[in-house]
Amino acid sequence: MKKGVDIWYLSAAGVFFGLFVLDVLLGKAALSFGFEPILKLGDVGEFLMLLAAVICFMIEALRCEAQQAGSKTKTANTAEEENA
Repeated sequence: MKKGVDIWYLSAAGVFFGLFVLDVLLGKAALSFGFEPILKLGDVGEFLMLLAAVICFMIEALRCEAQQAGSKTKTANTAEEENA
C-alpha cells in the first residue's frame, strides 16, 4: 500500500477532531467572555464532525491491521484456488 494514501485517513481524522475541539472551545469562550462565536456547528454539526473523525480513524486502524497481517491471512481468491 502507498504510504500517502494511508496517512490521508489519519490526517483527515486529526483535522475533523481538531475542528470539533475548536468549536467546543470557542463555544465555551463565548459563554465565558460574552461574545458571539464565529463558527457555531450546533449539536448535530458537532456529532457529524466527531463521527467523521471516528470513521476516518477506524478506516486507518483497519487498513494498518490488514497491512500488518498481510501474508499471514488468505484472501478469498487464494482460498478458492486451493479448494478447486
